[in-house]
Amino acid sequence: MLKGNRIGRIMVLGTSCFMLLIFSGCAHYAIDDKPLAQWSPASNKEIGRMVAGNRSSEVLVLVAFSGGGTRAASFAYGVLQELAETEVMTAKGSRTLLNEIDIISSVSGGSFTSSYYGLYGDRIFEDFEERFLRQDVQGKLLWKLARPVNWFRLASGAYGKADMAAEYYNKILFDSATFADMLRPDTPMVVINSTDLATGTRVGFTQLFFDALCLDLRSYSVSRAVTASSAVPGLFSPITLENFSGSCGFEPPDWIGDALKDEDSTNRKAHAQDIKAYLDREKRPWLFLVDGGVADNLGLRAFYELFELQGDLQNTLRSINHADVKQILMIAVDSHTKPNSPWALKRLNPSLPQVLGSVSAVQIGRYSRDTMEIVNNGFYKWTDELNKAGHPVTFDFVEVSFANVQNEDDRTRLFEIGTSFSLSNEEVDLLIASARQVLRQSFAFQDFLNENKELMGR
Repeated sequence: MLKGNRIGRIMVLGTSCFMLLIFSGCAHYAIDDKPLAQWSPASNKEIGRMVAGNRSSEVLVLVAFSGGGTRAASFAYGVLQELAETEVMTAKGSRTLLNEIDIISSVSGGSFTSSYYGLYGDRIFEDFEERFLRQDVQGKLLWKLARPVNWFRLASGAYGKADMAAEYYNKILFDSATFADMLRPDTPMVVINSTDLATGTRVGFTQLFFDALCLDLRSYSVSRAVTASSAVPGLFSPITLENFSGSCGFEPPDWIGDALKDEDSTNRKAHAQDIKAYLDREKRPWLFLVDGGVADNLGLRAFYELFELQGDLQNTLRSINHADVKQILMIAVDSHTKPNSPWALKRLNPSLPQVLGSVSAVQIGRYSRDTMEIVNNGFYKWTDELNKAGHPVTFDFVEVSFANVQNEDDRTRLFEIGTSFSLSNEEVDLLIASARQVLRQSFAFQDFLNENKELMGR
């Protein structure tokens, strides 16, 4: 009898383990972090080649897409549509401004649009709306979360909600694409931004950063990078990156050593210290990446750091094959909304979620305004130095935001659209049309186009 009970318990245990293995996929997730076998200094030159593409070197176009779920993705998509119908003159003849974009830096919801364009180019205008913008992505993610098969996987500790989301995004949008698939001469370099949860450092999925970690960027999943960029803390688990620094022969660029010698506490020195910290694998074996909006919700700081780190604008322009640039255009696409605080109309104290939501919205708004001012002033300063040195160059900063929508009713409706991954067709239509209109009517954008005609003798 005891023997029979023992056999029965073994059978039950075996069946339970078998079912657990089936449902959990052995409680294991295949991480995409592949070590870089051997670093080469030529990889730095590769960055310049990627930025140059088949675009002209007289015009440098930098575009930043902010965070904000499908709202941000739709607003960014509208800007791409307008750029596709705007022509400029270059040494290569008349070209659309879309084809002249050199770098897109994106955060969170904006990263879905930037990465899809970086992967597929003009195909974005054929199927992106149907595949993503007009889908109930949020509802389908919740449905996946409710499936028992995912409960066991999520309970493993090695598989989180962000991993589940990455699998879903890969299925509906990214088709198992890696960063190697973005190496196209006809699309811009795309910088997908996330945040290191442990330090608050902005982490861009770039060649330089992955080289420092001795990670192979080309083999890394675009879907996981976009998920990291949009993994809102508390709602999603972080996306993890394993640090293999010290195993591939990586040598930090000269500017890092120079910056570390700075006596003043500059942004350049702080960034160099961040990279140096990642070179110590024992102290930083893992990176836990969350929404890029935590560090910079506009995506603009990637541009500022790119030019600041080299020491001067001319060196940076030379490194990205734009030494003879005549015009620099920066477009900041900001889909941030105003804080909605109906609780402030009542005497009762706000709840904890209301307090946290308000604090987050206020901090992001204020930090974004500071970022926009820092980047704007920095580029005007650098281009002014070039002009004084005998290198004529213009700089135009274009802000595309809800606040610049002229129609008051449309502006109010835009500010009321929530941060989610499920919008109505009417909301998507309004976002796309408003982005196009704001860009088209921007005085700074028109100044750029008029300067282009004068400089190119048109």
